Amino acid sequence: MESKFFKVSALTAAMLGAVAATPVLANEDGMSPAYGEAASKFYEDHKLSGGIFYFQRDRQRKNAEGTYESNLAHGTAQLALNYNSGYAWNVIGLDVGGFGAADLSIDDSNPVNQENEFSFAGKRWGENYDNGKSKGGGSLTNAALKLQILDGAIKAKGGLTQLYVPGVIGVNWSYQPGSYLGGQVEGNFGNFYVTSAYATEYKAPWFTSTAKFSKKNAWDADKYTDGNKIDYIWGLAGRYSFDNGMSLTASFGQSDDYMNSYHVKFAGSADVLDGLNYSYQFYGSTTEDNAPAANSYDGLAWQQALTASMTKDLYTFRTEFMMTYAKNDAEHAMGNYIPRLTRGYANSQGASEIWWDSRSDWNHHNEKALFAGVWRSLDDLLGAPGFNVGLSGAYGWDAEYYKIDKKGSESAVNVDVTYTVPEGKAKGTMFKLHYTDYNNHQDDLGSWAFPNMFTSEQDVKFHIIVPLSII
Repeated sequence: MESKFFKVSALTAAMLGAVAATPVLANEDGMSPAYGEAASKFYEDHKLSGGIFYFQRDRQRKNAEGTYESNLAHGTAQLALNYNSGYAWNVIGLDVGGFGAADLSIDDSNPVNQENEFSFAGKRWGENYDNGKSKGGGSLTNAALKLQILDGAIKAKGGLTQLYVPGVIGVNWSYQPGSYLGGQVEGNFGNFYVTSAYATEYKAPWFTSTAKFSKKNAWDADKYTDGNKIDYIWGLAGRYSFDNGMSLTASFGQSDDYMNSYHVKFAGSADVLDGLNYSYQFYGSTTEDNAPAANSYDGLAWQQALTASMTKDLYTFRTEFMMTYAKNDAEHAMGNYIPRLTRGYANSQGASEIWWDSRSDWNHHNEKALFAGVWRSLDDLLGAPGFNVGLSGAYGWDAEYYKIDKKGSESAVNVDVTYTVPEGKAKGTMFKLHYTDYNNHQDDLGSWAFPNMFTSEQDVKFHIIVPLSII
């Protein structure tokens, strides 16, 4: 408790110290024109923005009889508003934002609608959907004081806010972000970027209030006992960008008395066609000896990834390869790697850049997985800009779990059709249809025979996103 109080107090003192250090020049009337003009930047540089969002989903999953049945079906709308002030005296500002959500249609007969993450599950992590039904309502996503000094070279924020430390701390998303109770400091010094963040609580966007961190899962009754609660998480990262376009990032993250996480990323580009971008990424974690056996790693667990993307005329190509090590046995039964600082889903979130929108996480022990896709603009064929189509697929193999005497494999095929309004009052409005045909190649074992591998699915998602810029 003393450690947490000290760190929060230190962050607050640093922010107040920066404000106190700002020079104030007064005239005979007690207020200088320069002072008033500088203070007015808080309002003059502000903006109010947001968006209208709609998400329709129909997900079918194979049952024990081998036939597809409804697994998730809903249509949900969101309205978001965000106010971002300017910096008074070029030092201090305020960000406030929130959103509301409502299910416009939902299959009430479907008992698995608890995976609807676009409306609300309850007040906080650990509360579940009532009888499989989500709830409408509203939530605050941002209420943070922000500071900058040295003409913005150093920035800080604290309160209810989003934190990002490359590779170790991030947020969950619906259309809106999750929020931490904590703070972050960032510095940009030429080619060098450094940041550190600290948090005591978190809420995913499908909860309305923050909750403490835990070593256990949401459904465990003892998740906040003295041996399982986590007082804080924190992270530190630095990135150096070389003059030739290459960059090197290194990060460290820690959850108190539970997990240490490590991240390294090397990225660059090559003058091939219209540009080849590539990266090598490493994500690694260890757990303390006192971690719950089922929620611990046996030694260093990791994921490594190679990524490449390239654009040529109307085409975009992307390919990524990932491999995972998360050793498991009867005592340490995790069996898959999760790049975040708490084990329970939505209790915190990591910052992995590997996401294929192909349903699975492709993260079992010893699993290798390959993703490839191509996307094409249809401007030349339709004679009008804004349309894009894509085809992609993923395949994972060699997954291992100590309870199963054979290796597992999985695959997915994705189709995307997108239209973005190119101009006019609706500029930026996007319509997107995404279809995934996911296949578990050992459906006969049933869902979750491997710890994070459900049976085969067919998933249809339709998005409408209307950005709003009000003032």
